[in-house]
Amino acid sequence: MRGRLLGLLGAMLLTIQIGIIGGSAQTPPSPGTSSPPSFQIYVTDFTNARVVRMDDMTGAGWTTLGTEGSGTNQFHEPRGVFVDAARRIYVADSWNDRIVRMDDMTGKGWRRIGEHSSYLFTSPFNAPDGIAADEGGNVYVADAACITRVTSNRMSQGELGGLSCLSFRFALFSARTPAPVSPGGLALDAMGRIYVTDDASFRIIRMDDMKAAGWTPIGGPGNGAGQFRYPRGIAVDSTGHIYVADSANDRIVRIDDMTGAGWRSLGTHGNGTNQFSAPIGIAVDERSRIYVADSGNHRIVRIDDMTGAGWTTLGTLGDGTDQFGEPFGIYVR
Repeated sequence: MRGRLLGLLGAMLLTIQIGIIGGSAQTPPSPGTSSPPSFQIYVTDFTNARVVRMDDMTGAGWTTLGTEGSGTNQFHEPRGVFVDAARRIYVADSWNDRIVRMDDMTGKGWRRIGEHSSYLFTSPFNAPDGIAADEGGNVYVADAACITRVTSNRMSQGELGGLSCLSFRFALFSARTPAPVSPGGLALDAMGRIYVTDDASFRIIRMDDMKAAGWTPIGGPGNGAGQFRYPRGIAVDSTGHIYVADSANDRIVRIDDMTGAGWRSLGTHGNGTNQFSAPIGIAVDERSRIYVADSGNHRIVRIDDMTGAGWTTLGTLGDGTDQFGEPFGIYVR
């Protein structure tokens, strides 16, 4: 009996040793190494002229890029931010009248299109705000009076040309748009449709393409259901829910579709739980958690859902670690 037990233990030990040598056994990571986070949070830090990336809402992995200026690795009041599947970072560099793409947070692969000029309308952009890219790498930009599409090739080369512009600059009161249009935030859905916030007419708009086919607006001035006051950031999740940072109403809004069905709002003015001060950026992660750039409170907020459950904040006023100066855009990838 004892011999059989010893034999069995010996076989088990040999099996374990073979498994470890063959790599089937789990081994702890080597000291100093760790797996990358499943997603990261990117924020444009408006008055600090920089982009911030962190691994989570504790501020772990805090990384910044940018100083004030118009050169490489510099920004002047950056607004929208977007990150594609390759983790390339796109920034609407507002008062430099340009957009920027970089490969990572070192600034590697810096590409820009546009530049500030004292001559009106000489740059393709006029204070660009919202920015997003489709799966083909084509970039969509909303500025003061235009939505512009930049082809992937032109963005990679950092060259003008290949631009498609849906302009509202000289036709603010056309049959399709019987009210002023001032695009701000911008997002794309899984079908490639374009969503923009229109803070001139207190509404959001969806279009099927750059010809404005399928033009569908919702909103109007006010603080009730179906109304906005200076809507800014916009996001669309994988199920088609639409999220809006309703800035002057100090709240965020979620709707099921462009009919306004399922209207839910969260927020009042203040700096406490379930309160905002001029929220601007909004994003949604793969777990449907909602992130808000709470600009007037110089912080970012994460909540689990539109009840405010899981309310978590990060940030105070300043230019150091875990600090912001009016965070503007936010994106999670």
